[in-house]
Amino acid sequence: MKANKADTKQWIPAIYARLSKEDEVSKNGKNDVSMSIEHQIDILTDFVKDKGWQEPKVYFDDDKTGTTFERENFQKMYAEAQKGNINVIVIKDTTRFGRNNTQSNVYFDKIVEMGVRTIFVQEGIDTIDPKTEKMLPFYFIFSEWYSQSTSEKVKATFRKQAEQGKFFSTYAPYGYQKSPNDSYKLIIDPYPASVVKRIFEMRLDKLSFGAIVRVLNNEGVLPPSGYIAEKNGGENKRSRINQWSESSVVQILDNLVYCGDIINNKVGSISFKNRKKVKQDKEDWIIVKDMHDPIVSREVWQKCHDMRKNLGRVRSTKEEQVSPFTGLIICADCLYKMQRKSTYYPVKATGERKATHSYNCGIYTSKGKTACSSHYISEKDLTELVIASIRKRAEAIEQDEHAARTRFYTLKSQASGTQIKHDKNTLKDINKRLAELDKLIKAAFEKSVLGGGLSETFTKMANEYEAEKQELTERAKQLSASISKQSQTENDVETFIALMKKYTNITELDRTATAELIDRITVSASTVKPREVVIYYNFIGNI
Repeated sequence: MKANKADTKQWIPAIYARLSKEDEVSKNGKNDVSMSIEHQIDILTDFVKDKGWQEPKVYFDDDKTGTTFERENFQKMYAEAQKGNINVIVIKDTTRFGRNNTQSNVYFDKIVEMGVRTIFVQEGIDTIDPKTEKMLPFYFIFSEWYSQSTSEKVKATFRKQAEQGKFFSTYAPYGYQKSPNDSYKLIIDPYPASVVKRIFEMRLDKLSFGAIVRVLNNEGVLPPSGYIAEKNGGENKRSRINQWSESSVVQILDNLVYCGDIINNKVGSISFKNRKKVKQDKEDWIIVKDMHDPIVSREVWQKCHDMRKNLGRVRSTKEEQVSPFTGLIICADCLYKMQRKSTYYPVKATGERKATHSYNCGIYTSKGKTACSSHYISEKDLTELVIASIRKRAEAIEQDEHAARTRFYTLKSQASGTQIKHDKNTLKDINKRLAELDKLIKAAFEKSVLGGGLSETFTKMANEYEAEKQELTERAKQLSASISKQSQTENDVETFIALMKKYTNITELDRTATAELIDRITVSASTVKPREVVIYYNFIGNI
């Protein structure tokens, strides 16, 4: 009898194991012992020993995804194969080899061209037997689908935790520290929190970013990096000089964490194959409100956030007070900011100088009637009008909150609560069908493998399932965006109602009140009778 070449050849084996984070969470968040690096190596070593081969060279990549072959130890093994230092590679299963169909086929073909025998123990595939090798392309396809499914499960797990408001970052934002009882929760760090609060107060008083920086630096207040370094007993490696910058101030003013919110999903990957990190669109952020104690109110945060686009340059009056309306009043015709003018007159009885204040279109004031027309309005009249408007809305909420809420919903958005419910039910059905499709794809693959000769049927069915899956995934994304938008409308209405309740008995108007309540005010021309003064409130608009 002729000897089998496979039995007589001198085999120089290498074994390869791999594990990724996706594998660790694929079993309900627990590491599956049968997939661990140590267990894989034990299985493969025993396999080589049973074959009577020499001690194998061991290669493994821990915490490395199979969607790429840029793995350090896989590449070392591949290089050894190219040099002819190994001639047989033993791997537990095809998913350990790779989970990128295209790259898996490319690397496998190159290994075969080198004359290196490859064995996948679990599937019983041995390239020395051409019959078993024919099934590899289907296993590679399934491995990629499995990786995509696992990636979706990981994202779903992360999203669920993100929607619960867990804080995932390594370091707490300036002004907070991680709770010693729960690392996913933030608690206030008193000293930096007082600095954050002061930054918002200075901005609310209309100090520029540069002015805020100068105040902090002149007082020797440590910037975030310097404070963290000092707190941890080290040096500030980020900056040789502990100085605030405008960018650090802007980052604080723009961060929703300071009004009690947790923001996740600001960064994501391109796809399950390409893990390069990219910034997510704001509509894709996961924002969970009121997860920890706020440092500033939501209304103050919103007003400071909007100042760059909505407010003009602010100057203090001679009485060293900031006008409650500066930057808020707009000409209804040319949309130019209206300017404040103060007229001073002596009081004979006391000898004091009193002032009256008024506003007019800024471009009319500077360029005359060829540019625009007069939109004069006294500050006294405007103040009385705004106070009356605020009291009217606040009293309406106090008398019948349900009716007021219903009216605000209608004004804020055309989407009804019924539509939100319908969209949520539809999304639930889609997610259920997506889960079914994953099972059908797996079942089709298993049927093809076990039945043999059904590859064309398998491919056709798999393609149909995949096409349906892509269509449903896109629809689910659209519904999620719609639900998120409608939910934000609800949140805005509730925030507005809570805010207005604070001002039911308002009698005087100051800068804090206008900043919390008002987005802008438009004033019609002086010749318009009756005059039109339109107040656009924060969160709700013109009501």
